[in-house]
Amino acid sequence: MIKKLGMWIAIVIAIGVLSAVQERLSVPNYIVGLAILGLGAIVIGFQIESRVRALEERVDRKDYSGIINQLNGVRHKPRHQQPESLEAGGARASDIESAHHMVFEDFRWFGALLNRHLPDWAIEELNDTRFRGDYGPAIGRRYNVWYRACQVGTIQVSKGSGRLLERERVEEERSARVELDLNYLRFIPYQVAHNFVYQIALLIGAYDFEDGRVSRAKADAAAAGSLGGHLWEVVRKPESGPCFDFYVDGPYDLLKHTFDHWKTQGLDPMVEWPGDWERD
Repeated sequence: MIKKLGMWIAIVIAIGVLSAVQERLSVPNYIVGLAILGLGAIVIGFQIESRVRALEERVDRKDYSGIINQLNGVRHKPRHQQPESLEAGGARASDIESAHHMVFEDFRWFGALLNRHLPDWAIEELNDTRFRGDYGPAIGRRYNVWYRACQVGTIQVSKGSGRLLERERVEEERSARVELDLNYLRFIPYQVAHNFVYQIALLIGAYDFEDGRVSRAKADAAAAGSLGGHLWEVVRKPESGPCFDFYVDGPYDLLKHTFDHWKTQGLDPMVEWPGDWERD
């Protein structure tokens, strides 16, 4: 109780200091807003870490020793099985639209990009282009997700919602839906899990290239909020150990910008480093 009171007092003091600095230095309101948002994310992270520790001590009675050993093991080396086409991965030609082809091509290096930014994770593409999404059958790309030596979940990429469904506007308004499902998240450090969700939110959402701080703050808040919601469900249903699920639907501005840059440099990550960033 005393620790919580001290934390809230510190937050109030920090906000007061920010207000004073803003008045004295004429700092723009949006900068102060981003600072407060960042402070809130730190507080949420602290709360999640402490709640998870308490939860494990209170309700975790199953034997997860084998899983934990894998989670602490040597990182799995991804072995990509990239499908050559949507049809080659199992999608029916009669179900495929131009939007499916566009997203399939645009996300050709998605696994390689995530592996570059997530050192403890391994994203491994499957030869599977027809699967069940959150709202029924979907077409796109599918990946296994590993945390070190343990396979913990999947990622699925399909066409997004909204105007992407109008074929004549596909090129003008790109959109993709990325669904992430993870198990055993309670045994993975918060910052590691947060960075994973943050990277997906940042790559898939709209990105402001004039001021990336705003986009990064939104991705940070989305990651913290989704992990906080998962903690709520874990506390509410500790006996079931619910799966963590997260999705984002967006124009994937930063992802496309990155891949366009790679193409101008003549770089193919599936050739240069076969879909996995080299590590010492």
